[in-house]
Amino acid sequence: MSYKRIGALLAATMIVVSACGGSTATPAPTAAPTAAPTSSATGAPTAAPSATPAAGTPKDGGTLVAAIPGDISSTDTAFIQDSNSSAVSNQVIEGLVGTKPGTTGEIIPVLSTDWTISADGLTYTFNLRAGVKFHDGTDFNADAVCYNYDRWKNFTGALASGDYSYYYAAVFGGYGKDSNMVSCTAASASQVVIVLNHPYSSFLLSQTITSFGINSPAALKALDADNPDPTKSGYNTGSKGAMVGTGPFMFSEYVPNDHVTVVKFPGYWNKDGVAHLDKVTFKPYADQTATLNALQAGDIDFAFNLNPTDLGTIKADANLTAVDRGQSCNLFHLAMNQTHKPFDNAKIREAVGYAINKQALIDTFYGGQANVAVTWMPKEGLYAKDESLPTYDVAKAKALIAESGVPASELKFDFWYPSNVARPYMPDPKGIFQAISSDLEAVGFTPTAQTKPWRDGYLKEEATGKYPMWLIGWTCDWAGPDNFLDTAFFNYQGGKPSPEFAYKNDTLQATMKAAEAATTDAEAKTLWEKAQDLIRADMPTVPIVNSTPPAAGAAYVKGFVGSGNLTEILNTVWLDK
Repeated sequence: MSYKRIGALLAATMIVVSACGGSTATPAPTAAPTAAPTSSATGAPTAAPSATPAAGTPKDGGTLVAAIPGDISSTDTAFIQDSNSSAVSNQVIEGLVGTKPGTTGEIIPVLSTDWTISADGLTYTFNLRAGVKFHDGTDFNADAVCYNYDRWKNFTGALASGDYSYYYAAVFGGYGKDSNMVSCTAASASQVVIVLNHPYSSFLLSQTITSFGINSPAALKALDADNPDPTKSGYNTGSKGAMVGTGPFMFSEYVPNDHVTVVKFPGYWNKDGVAHLDKVTFKPYADQTATLNALQAGDIDFAFNLNPTDLGTIKADANLTAVDRGQSCNLFHLAMNQTHKPFDNAKIREAVGYAINKQALIDTFYGGQANVAVTWMPKEGLYAKDESLPTYDVAKAKALIAESGVPASELKFDFWYPSNVARPYMPDPKGIFQAISSDLEAVGFTPTAQTKPWRDGYLKEEATGKYPMWLIGWTCDWAGPDNFLDTAFFNYQGGKPSPEFAYKNDTLQATMKAAEAATTDAEAKTLWEKAQDLIRADMPTVPIVNSTPPAAGAAYVKGFVGSGNLTEILNTVWLDK
């Protein structure tokens, strides 16, 4: 069994859902291999197949107006950490590999045609597509690939922080000498060799996310992408000429808090994947009632995120079509930072777990579109283990607080929730916050309400450890345990715990790294279950729910392919009107 085997196992858990309007179209770029490549085999064939015919004959032209649940955070994909921004960048920027549309773990070649992995799992050799152009007309080649990978590795200062390049540090373990990437080498114009310091079984899966998409080096340089103050970089802030990739759409315009527009790229390298739409305009709607009203009124054509309690209304409306994204691939949890009192006390963290009425949250805010979480990943996820998490028990919570020895005067803390946003795993942040606050108060805690806009402060501040308690969650990038336990939550950066949760557990860290280097399914399963046991013993956060977030569109929107990881490319979408 090769190091790529974990990717093959993840493919077995893929989520395939029907397209909006009954379409079964699968966007190119290329056919997916029937099994993941082994350490001695190449990847998928180089040919790009025709998409499966949609229900009806696709029509070219038109503009899709799509609602996203909040403004984007960046137009530099290296800095993107949120699904709002990814919804846009997924249309524009491509990586060496991707996931087959409609799945969360089936790897397909995109800007590479195939790859080989050395027997020791350290060297990845990618053969690249010929004749591909960036949207600015410059050549895509091996030098462009390594320019991007070297750029990420060499980030310093503000760029090398959770505020910005979170994913690189989370996946590669740090920057410079701390990075797991030893080198990226252009062996020729059409071949790239990436060498790792230690094996990482999910390396290919990790490279499918937008943060590892290949941007035009010329565009990065032209808009000062590496300015030490990213707020002064036009490439980060959406100036004309930002977000230049090779995808089926080109970035056109960004007006903060109003809209982002992408337009069809007629020169797209995959002739079978050229977009049907002329244009897509993404509009932020943080208020989900307003989103539904806009959809019913025809002000928007599609909504990526809707309040699950509105699903019945949508299904009852003949003018709308709901999208089922399949099984949950997310986790919403109540976060605590152990550098802040009283959350340095393990009994207090356990008491918080018993204080929360999770089922009441599901009944009130999720419309039945969620399950109580049983671990720190989706309950149906690969190697997920039911960790017998605390259930709602007020008496038990009070007893643990008493056992902790923490006086009532020290049970006061700031409790944060985001404004101007709704998340797939958190449909009503303020309402959920108020319900949880009431639960906490009922057992003796004194939370003080604090809020900040999701884009303008909240994400950056929680990621850098400024909040004692806050609401946060994660939608998978890929359907693996490492994407939750390591990448998202409890990773170390530069040998130190991520400041987000400040959860120090060296044994956990070693266990996760061993699991990521495992060469057999049995070994990986044992190690990932051990990792979950270690986390459960410390209760660093309180898992709340795994939700199945709905999307919906006007009945005339055809060809949409939904996915549990929200990687949804719109080149197959067309308008039947």
